[in-house]
Amino acid sequence: VSRSINLINMIRICAMSDLHGYLPPVEPCDLVLICGDIIPLRIQGRTKDSYRWFSTEFKEWAMDLPCDKVIFIAGNHELTFPNHYNDYRQLFYNDSKVTYLCHEGYIYKGPDGKEYSIFGTPYCKEFGNWAFMLPEGELSRMYLDIPSGLDILITHDQPYFYGDILLQEDCPLATGEHIGNSALAMAIINEAPRYQFNGHLHSCDHNEIIINEKTVHYNVSLRDESYQPVYEPLYLEIDK
Repeated sequence: VSRSINLINMIRICAMSDLHGYLPPVEPCDLVLICGDIIPLRIQGRTKDSYRWFSTEFKEWAMDLPCDKVIFIAGNHELTFPNHYNDYRQLFYNDSKVTYLCHEGYIYKGPDGKEYSIFGTPYCKEFGNWAFMLPEGELSRMYLDIPSGLDILITHDQPYFYGDILLQEDCPLATGEHIGNSALAMAIINEAPRYQFNGHLHSCDHNEIIINEKTVHYNVSLRDESYQPVYEPLYLEIDK
């Protein structure tokens, strides 16, 4: 697959989010992007167990994936990550096959010879007592760090108005109202990344949505609101 794609100067990406311990099979591709909430629910708040799981089960799965590079961010369920940034960055450093980003950028050089600019941020609007959640004013300031003209922006949170209505009718939060992150939506409109992927709101529209006629957006959660793995990873071929 990669060989044929490279002949036409494209890369194949796989994007997913909200695994919650589910480590799915992945088709051959160049770049795997994971948008947070990776940890199993049963150990999400236990520091040693979380690190052990990421350093064994997750790392072994990610290292064995049929791809060139894996990039991931944390989500609000990665409760132990905020106080252990250095530990996870040392475990998943830039030059490794698997890299952890926490509100920072990365340049991926694809097998097609092109460089793809990526920025990953875990920060979400406030909802309950979870990790990486900030008031709207602080989010707006944080999102100023997102560079303009990115190739790919990976976030955990969902932008306001764009596919942010929960569709699973048996979920109490499915009121038919927009519940996304307005500060994130404004940052996406202002900085206009070519692609933006996220999860967090599990059962939102998983189809392609165009933001402000410039950004291709997808919700790539694998789980629904009942934490069942009902969605498949997203595969896209993108060029530079």
